[in-house]
Amino acid sequence: MSGKSWSDSDLREYIAAATGFWWLGTEADVERARFRAQVTRIIPGIQKRVLSEVGATTSAEGIAFFASEEVERARPAKRAWLLVSSEPWEYLEQWIGDVVVRAYRAAVTSKDKKALKGIEAASTRRELE
Repeated sequence: MSGKSWSDSDLREYIAAATGFWWLGTEADVERARFRAQVTRIIPGIQKRVLSEVGATTSAEGIAFFASEEVERARPAKRAWLLVSSEPWEYLEQWIGDVVVRAYRAAVTSKDKKALKGIEAASTRRELE
């Protein structure tokens, strides 16, 4: 995997290796940083989704960091589907977006829940979780 934009194959290679990063020490940190630099391509879609579904703004750097953490600790089925998916970047965007939206909904206060219901009612998305 070079410094240029990763291909589908490059992403798959990272996903396959990520489960073993826990024992690599500082070498793993280099790989995680490379992944976070590449994952920036899906961040605008995630930010748009979170804003439209729950009305929250998000940090690009935070999403990239979270994505690397999520990939490493994800269930084997999630990683397996990304490996066999014909559109792994789109799947990764959907996956991380799903988790970020769920995390927001789980973290909101009762005041926020009232606002969230209003946002959901006004949303143009047909299928909300």
